[in-house]
Amino acid sequence: MPIEITNARRLDQDSKLRPFDCGDSDLNDFFHKDSLNHSNELLTVTYLFESRRETIAFISLLNDKISQEKTCKGTLRAIAKGIPHPKRTYKSFPAVKIGRMGVNIKYQRKGMGTEILDAVKASFTTANKTGCRFVTVDAYNNPGTIGFYQKNGFNFLTEKDLKDDTRLMYFDLKRFVQDNSTD
Repeated sequence: MPIEITNARRLDQDSKLRPFDCGDSDLNDFFHKDSLNHSNELLTVTYLFESRRETIAFISLLNDKISQEKTCKGTLRAIAKGIPHPKRTYKSFPAVKIGRMGVNIKYQRKGMGTEILDAVKASFTTANKTGCRFVTVDAYNNPGTIGFYQKNGFNFLTEKDLKDDTRLMYFDLKRFVQDNSTD
């Protein structure tokens, strides 16, 4: 059964976190120590996917933008091609950022991450309350993480971060709408 963000439990002040281990200490620390504080400070919204005993996966989302100054010219031209001509002069385009996402070790490599990304894409193209054209992520710069996001349709925003710990990637939600249209 496909995952829907609307069926996920939103982390709130009264939330009790269930056990979680995705095998990455940075993501585990965020989940256990920082996710509730980030939510309380209105910095992120975290959604939990749980069984009765444990957290299967989580995703933290926040507002973002794709701005001209952080995007290489070739990528900016490619992005602008999909925007109606008078609007191409925008200095930035609205986006939602995946701040953190983790899948419990027991559930990795079973399609859970892709289902969560598809749920985010669906949520921001059907039930979104504001304009949002892109999904962005600062993906860990390792072959597994980069490959996962590329497999899910994400592209690099710049080549300036080739040697950084993370790579800025984006997904155009219009692509998701076109791929899922019933026409």
